[in-house]
Amino acid sequence: MLEKIIFYLLIFCLPFQIRKILHQWSPDFNEWTGVFLYFTDLLILVLFVFWFWRIRKERFFPKKIDIILILFLISAFISLSQAKNFQLGFYQWLKLLEFVLFFFYVKYNFGNIFHFERIAQVFIVSGLFQSIIAIGQYAKQTSLGLWWLRESPLAPDIIGAAKIVVDGTKMIRAYGSFPHPNVLAAFLLIALFFLYELWLKDKIHYSLLAGIFGLLFFALFLTFSRTIISVFLSASLMYFIFFFKNFRKKVLFLFLLITLYSLLFAALAWPEISSRFSVSLTDQAVGLRGFYNETAILLIKNYPFLGIGLGNFVWQIQQIFPLWESWLFQPVHNIYLLIASEAGLIGLSLFLLFIVGLMMLFIRLVRQDNSGAKWSLLFVFFSFFFIALFDHFFWTLQQGQLMFWVLLGMIASFDKNPAPNFGGLLTKFYNKKTSIQ
Repeated sequence: MLEKIIFYLLIFCLPFQIRKILHQWSPDFNEWTGVFLYFTDLLILVLFVFWFWRIRKERFFPKKIDIILILFLISAFISLSQAKNFQLGFYQWLKLLEFVLFFFYVKYNFGNIFHFERIAQVFIVSGLFQSIIAIGQYAKQTSLGLWWLRESPLAPDIIGAAKIVVDGTKMIRAYGSFPHPNVLAAFLLIALFFLYELWLKDKIHYSLLAGIFGLLFFALFLTFSRTIISVFLSASLMYFIFFFKNFRKKVLFLFLLITLYSLLFAALAWPEISSRFSVSLTDQAVGLRGFYNETAILLIKNYPFLGIGLGNFVWQIQQIFPLWESWLFQPVHNIYLLIASEAGLIGLSLFLLFIVGLMMLFIRLVRQDNSGAKWSLLFVFFSFFFIALFDHFFWTLQQGQLMFWVLLGMIASFDKNPAPNFGGLLTKFYNKKTSIQ
């Protein structure tokens, strides 16, 4: 019971930046060159204690997917031999180890101890809390003073705060308690798709759905995250088409809601929408992303096999351009390029093999039995890996990593086939060899 409470508390607290800064290698604060201990790290540690105590007498037989992930973890560790800042790289490897273990924790406990409906409810409640904060931030155009949640300092004149410019006026984007609006947008995408699932399962009333959906939807749009809003609308349309045959009335109601709320938001904030979604090649954000991409490709060419060492991308840029402002030092906004540049093409190949293998396995399981939450998870899964082409937070930020590995663990948990007993196979081989002699 206590373990369940802690797990659901972890999901609810996922957006919070409550942490202790243990060390910084940069003279000015930089998110990617420091060592942090998060409150959510402590919750994960407590869950590991429960888990390890419960399985202390059990034997672990890894499946093929598990072995590939373990090989990727080993490859990432070997990449540290190339790291200019070994301590930073080792800390990032420990974070990767933490989340790989958390993946296994979710994989082997989801469906047994934790269930989709309750997890979905916690995501939605947390999403509503974040939506209220986000709407308040945008209306006030400043942070709300939630220092106890380590809310980011926000104002139109703060350098590095995410903004849109409307007719020459700077306006902040909604953050919630996340470190960036894009991370909030990804979290709300999960909450909205989980809300779809509960709606189709008759777990929520019409009026309640309309209210919850409205808050989550408006907060999502106030992030002004071009990629994630576009992905959400596209994925929702495909979701509606897919389920229209079996849930005609429910899907039509969802489509009506999303259409009405979109028109309402457009009527209220058309100048902001047109400003944000009209992309120019001269935009600073576009130019910086191009620079990070070119830097990553250059590093991959120079260090093709093992990369420059896990967690060392930003550190390398800092050494080359020491006079830049600290907020300009960021990872490449593409996790595949980031992994290839830091862990090499070997690391990227193992990572992609793990992801593609998990995807193929899950699609096969969905075809065999499409009941439960599988389709909602599959839509979020594909959304995440498209978003990963344009952002790095699933790999570099605590909140993004938690979302990423929770999702993968939930997906992997549906594979109920027993793993091969390698010890048993060796015993059989030895006995056969002895009998022949």
